[in-house]
Amino acid sequence: MREGEGATANAGKTAALILTIISVALFGTLILGGIVGWWPLQADLDTMSFTGTMLMFLALGPLILWKADGNRVGWVFSAIGLAILFSALSGSLADRGLVVFQAIGGAFWLGWIIALGTLVLWFPTGRVPGRRWLWLQWLGFVLVGLTLITYSFTEQICVESDVGCLAWVDNPIGIRGMPNPEYGWLSAPLFVLYPIFMGATLVSLFVRFRRSETIERLQLKWFLFACFSFVAGLCSEFVLEWFGVTEPPVLVDLWIGLSILGIPIAATLAILRYRLYDIDRIISRTVSYAIVIATLGAVYTLGLAGLTSLLDSDSPLAVAAATLAAAALFNPLRRRVQAFVDHRFNRTRYDAERVMTQFTGTLRDEVDPNTVLSGWVGVVSETMRPVASGVWLRSES
Repeated sequence: MREGEGATANAGKTAALILTIISVALFGTLILGGIVGWWPLQADLDTMSFTGTMLMFLALGPLILWKADGNRVGWVFSAIGLAILFSALSGSLADRGLVVFQAIGGAFWLGWIIALGTLVLWFPTGRVPGRRWLWLQWLGFVLVGLTLITYSFTEQICVESDVGCLAWVDNPIGIRGMPNPEYGWLSAPLFVLYPIFMGATLVSLFVRFRRSETIERLQLKWFLFACFSFVAGLCSEFVLEWFGVTEPPVLVDLWIGLSILGIPIAATLAILRYRLYDIDRIISRTVSYAIVIATLGAVYTLGLAGLTSLLDSDSPLAVAAATLAAAALFNPLRRRVQAFVDHRFNRTRYDAERVMTQFTGTLRDEVDPNTVLSGWVGVVSETMRPVASGVWLRSES
């Protein structure tokens, strides 16, 4: 390891220890305040999901800094976790009548979302994809700074309710003339720049994916898979609301909550390269079972509707017949869908099985040892992709 890299690694380990101590102290304060009754501790699914996400970012940020030689993604992880934690603490203190913390809580809540965009921009190397993207990095820094300053030091704070701004109160630490970032003249440019920044970071991620090589492409697949799962959960909730389902099923809420947790977990696995090559198998299995479940659900629903129109609507025979039909279709459907999805998403496994099948077929008619050995070396080279390969044979003498 070179001298500069060693210094970076040592600085990363020191920062990891400091961030761990700060995170434990702040989270302990939040829990202690709830225990002694300073503020209520909520146990609904949304609160538990965001609490779990916060803990994941707080725990995995120092781990990345420690294990990945100071990779700056670890700093972003810790910044996101601390911003969510500060937002929760500020909201609890605001409920105790300390109005100033309402503004500070809003600043940190929006700040962690912008930091999430910086995570997308830097992932997985801790650097921007190229020099042409430096402007986007500085735009993120400027947005974070403006958000924290304007929210915290705005001259007046809006006490909000379900119908909008209920009342305006003076900010004890406000600066005279500082505009409110949500209702003042600064709100228009800020809320135009926020989506521009987030959209541009997503574009940079796809640009990096197109230009990436084997290892980095697999790392990006982990991250994109987690983000896509979260977006798919949100889209399913929007679709249900569009059809008039105001309260989404618990399964959808659980899916969204777990997918939020999956983002920091997938990013950490990718950066630390733990079981990196499993992502193709995970994607293929996820897509396969999603297709199978959707198809079986459609078969069950249509079969039940058809049988109830022929039989008595209260007859258990219709339910039993539709259930048996879906159960009988499961294994044949799963095998066919799995083969199709592997052919599309898991090419490594599909190609390896194809090559092995061809090789075992030739062994039935081949008797020359040299031909068999060369064929075996070719199979290993094509499926495993080693740097070098060879065969050692024991001499008869």
